[in-house]
Amino acid sequence: MTATGKTFFVETFGCQMNVNDSEKVAGLLQSQGYVAAADPRSADVVFINTCAVRERAAEKLYHALGRLKRVKAARPDMVIAVGGCVAQLQGTAIRERAPQVDVLVGTHNLTRVPELVGNALKTRGAFVDLDRAADSFTVPDSVVAHSSPVRAYVTAIEGCNHVCSFCVVPRTRGPEACRPADAIVEEVRSLVGRGFPEVMLLGQTVNAYRDGDLDFAGLLARVDAVPGLARLRFTTSHPEHVTPRMADAFRDLPRLCPYLHLPVQSGSDRVLSSMRRGYSRSGYLRTVGLLRDRVPDLALSSDVIVGYPGETDADFKATVELVDQVGFEGLFVFAYSPRPGTTAFRFTDDVPADVKLSRLQELNDRQQAAQERRNAGRIGSREAVLVETAGGHDRITGRTPHFRIVHIDPGTGADGVGRQRLVGSFIEVEITGSGANSLTARLPSDSLTTGSGLPIFG
Repeated sequence: MTATGKTFFVETFGCQMNVNDSEKVAGLLQSQGYVAAADPRSADVVFINTCAVRERAAEKLYHALGRLKRVKAARPDMVIAVGGCVAQLQGTAIRERAPQVDVLVGTHNLTRVPELVGNALKTRGAFVDLDRAADSFTVPDSVVAHSSPVRAYVTAIEGCNHVCSFCVVPRTRGPEACRPADAIVEEVRSLVGRGFPEVMLLGQTVNAYRDGDLDFAGLLARVDAVPGLARLRFTTSHPEHVTPRMADAFRDLPRLCPYLHLPVQSGSDRVLSSMRRGYSRSGYLRTVGLLRDRVPDLALSSDVIVGYPGETDADFKATVELVDQVGFEGLFVFAYSPRPGTTAFRFTDDVPADVKLSRLQELNDRQQAAQERRNAGRIGSREAVLVETAGGHDRITGRTPHFRIVHIDPGTGADGVGRQRLVGSFIEVEITGSGANSLTARLPSDSLTTGSGLPIFG
């Protein structure tokens, strides 16, 4: 069935995996004749892709559905579809709370979105597919509507075999399922041919990847060897699966960027044990040491949960000390929230809300101050930046190999080039200013650019 002229809008909450899933949904709808709308209020179909990792993320769904309820009352032919982790976790309970929802689709059932939405448009009925046994790798690579002109997400592994006490991912995404390496490499080759200079491999525990005798380091080597690829990244990794071979890959593979997101969650051995993370504080620090032995300037970012059940002042202090010791490039700090279906949901949520907030603020403040100091030390240096946007306010924005955001004043260096032509190009810039979360730069007079996706520096 095609839907020429029908419009759709996709709203996404959550991680890069959800972003990639939304790109797949958008592409599937476009392949059936749907046209993207700029505003959900005017769309014929609204698809909300959800995250269930934290309570606040899950509640975003109901806030969005509340905003759409009045719109649907005025336009009853509008179809509202919900997918992602909340849909998989809560199922038809979503329609009990929000009956304006017409379609529910699970994390493994994206290929059925056009069919389910089309049925709802025709009949104004409700349609549900939450089959956990479906194959999640069936969306054709060719239809994915990548949201960035320079960075393409490529799913390598779905699900998770870990049993972290606070995490719902095994319930929403299922156990680990690895995509065949040949399929991954072929998709990367296709993306490079379509002009994408950077690829990011995705998985809830991407470095647990295995295809027969091929481990994750082997997969990285195969992708790194794709002709024309300029930058390779991956996320998210589990410390337990960081091997010497993976560390060697950061040193030896020319296109693998020196950046790694490596969640630690806590610096307290007692809390880590209760979280069932599978490593100790000293084990995590040894892993960091292994990685930085290979690449001393490797940029690390991490996730931390504060206020986990039973977390004492001493536990929190241990986390603060670990964060200071590692020197993370970025830190995502979250206050613990009980998630139904997890082991920790049975624990007493005994850390008061004001204590959680205080710890979150303290850790964020320390991290922001540390980032400001480190970034200030980069003023005067030169960085290779892949341009991602060239929007308004005479600014060009891109990222360094270490994933640092750089806002570039084009000055006279962009004369005659055309700002939009810079997107997807590599330029060498001089850092002129800094903040906690980004750098500012100018184009040196001897910096050359190319639209081919390959760096040329004067």
